Amino acid sequence: MRNLIILLALVFSSSATKAPKSQLSILENNWVNYLFNEEVNQEMVPYFFNLNPDGTWDDLDYTNRQRGNWPLRNHLFRIVEMAKAYHQKGNQYYKNEDLGDNIHLAYNYWVNKDLVNPNWWYPQIGVPQNIGVIMLLMQDEINAEQWQKGMTIMDRVVFGKNTGQNLVWVSSNIVLRSILKNDTTLLTEATEKIRNEMQMANDVEGLQPDYSFHQHGRQLQFGNYGLHFLEDQVKWMFILKDSEYDYAPDQIELMRDYFAQGQRWVIWKGVYDINSSGRQLFPNEQVKKYKRVYKAAVEMKKNDPNHSDLYKTISKGNELIGVKHFPFSELTVQRTEQYISTIRMCSSRIKGSESGNGENLSGYYLADGAMYVMKTGKEYLNIYPYWDWRKIPGTTSVRDTVKLPEIGWGSYNIASDFVGGLTYDDCAITSMQYKRDGITANKSYFLFPEFTVCLGSGISGQSNQHLQTTIEQCFSTSPLYNSNGKVLSKDRTANAASFWHQESGYIINQGKDIVVDVEKKAANWSNVIDWWSEKEEAKNVFTLSIDHGKDIKNDKYAYAVFPNMKKENLAKIDQEQAYQIISNTEEIQAVQFDNYTAIVFHKPGTIKINNSIEIACNVPAILSCKEDHNQLQIAICDPTQKLESGQITVSRIHIADIVSSTHVISFPIGIEKGKPAILSKI
Repeated sequence: MRNLIILLALVFSSSATKAPKSQLSILENNWVNYLFNEEVNQEMVPYFFNLNPDGTWDDLDYTNRQRGNWPLRNHLFRIVEMAKAYHQKGNQYYKNEDLGDNIHLAYNYWVNKDLVNPNWWYPQIGVPQNIGVIMLLMQDEINAEQWQKGMTIMDRVVFGKNTGQNLVWVSSNIVLRSILKNDTTLLTEATEKIRNEMQMANDVEGLQPDYSFHQHGRQLQFGNYGLHFLEDQVKWMFILKDSEYDYAPDQIELMRDYFAQGQRWVIWKGVYDINSSGRQLFPNEQVKKYKRVYKAAVEMKKNDPNHSDLYKTISKGNELIGVKHFPFSELTVQRTEQYISTIRMCSSRIKGSESGNGENLSGYYLADGAMYVMKTGKEYLNIYPYWDWRKIPGTTSVRDTVKLPEIGWGSYNIASDFVGGLTYDDCAITSMQYKRDGITANKSYFLFPEFTVCLGSGISGQSNQHLQTTIEQCFSTSPLYNSNGKVLSKDRTANAASFWHQESGYIINQGKDIVVDVEKKAANWSNVIDWWSEKEEAKNVFTLSIDHGKDIKNDKYAYAVFPNMKKENLAKIDQEQAYQIISNTEEIQAVQFDNYTAIVFHKPGTIKINNSIEIACNVPAILSCKEDHNQLQIAICDPTQKLESGQITVSRIHIADIVSSTHVISFPIGIEKGKPAILSKI
């Protein structure tokens, strides 16, 4: 039947170019094999045989035109899985006649009704993605009239002005259409556009030089567009393999690096990092995103067999340990054997979060220094409907009961160039001069192997603004204790304090009014997305925050988070103070631990790091200093990413004199900007 349609199309279309059969056959066979290599989604099987006579399912609302996460796509998802089961040899439903009839019923319903969503993404990308696959698998059994109706849907796809992952998606649909039509008119252009996205972006959307991913401008999109990019490029490496459209070896290597230096960093014990998820904070989405990385890693082993050990580790335990700062996206990640900690910021260069399609309705503060710590992976799993969205962990925000404004597609920037970070050995520093909605604050995070020290200085707000800094807001499944071993449910103190909760210790060194509570909260998904109304049971939420009060000028805070602490050690560690806060002013924030001194120069200045050594810096900078056998190793970066050079002076104070040495730093430029310069043996 399909051949008859193709013949008629060629007769009536002089512009069609007959495809070299060998190349199209390679693509078609590879695509079908790719589909058959996937296991049939068992969650879809119960729907295989419970259709209505008109080809619909009772649990779907066919009048729904929701712009985001459109539920009616499930109609197409089910048909795809049905078609895979029907053609997959060895499957229990292989060539099942009843299943075949149901596939036609469901397919015919869709193409006859031609259901169209008002969001451009669905007619250009989401619907053709699935209609095309159904036609590919069922091509020898669809009659001419229904085939043409399906092709009408496929013919709507155009390249347009799409960029990044959106361009990959529309190009993918055009390749699929080319296979179905046996027409290469746009095949070379489409495959080239797909492959061309598998390169390092330079001040445009796509894969960034630090292996993060941007879409919708300079905005971190690791877990939505960046994850789709990962999946699709791996798929296309399989489909284009052994054809004239195949990927170059350096592109395979780049994808390998995207796994190793990008996506691998933000998955942990079966969940995906919130800071990396973008606006898609859906029910169970953290788990689904993790599974997608896992699946892509399994598939990539076939494309890159010489490095299968890398993909095995990613798809199994992913026991990656280390620290990494992504200077193109202002994301810092620390991974130890016991926990993962991530910190996300935005700046004048990097956008914050976004909302749209009824998604991320309250994510106003998600990129304002948010810090999440996970050990089990369940600390924040589906916490979104329970959250007080003005208390995102790590942020300094306005305390209020008024609904937060939606950010919109335009996202936002803060009015600050000074946002950045560096890593040195197994330590990291990340800092921002926060400026938003009248709030100003210097917020710095000093990450050491077993704990993180968080400092805030210069905290000021506008008249009548009530400010707060949130340390943690996560699910609570165990008692809360103070340093005296007392079990608490709620507490408020004007003094420095320490608490222990779920194997984590919190030591607050500076903070006027500390508020801690464990409260049973009701869920409200309407604060998160506008298309989910399932009821959830009330759950206990642990919240620890510092209440700065109203009309604040030049306030400060200091606290440390120990994610892997025994309860009985809280009082001892609090008393002994493994770290030293040597400065927390508007000009300089600095912390010492062991032989490391971590310094943030918000302005040019001088700081004494011990009785005999003083360091001066003539530019705003972030600096990590390691003392080793009376010599200093220094890593220094320019968080503004604007400076060409700077100068530091190290003075050693002896009994009778001072010996100083001055060192000129050339800061990295181009795609290396934001990374540290290293000075050795000073």
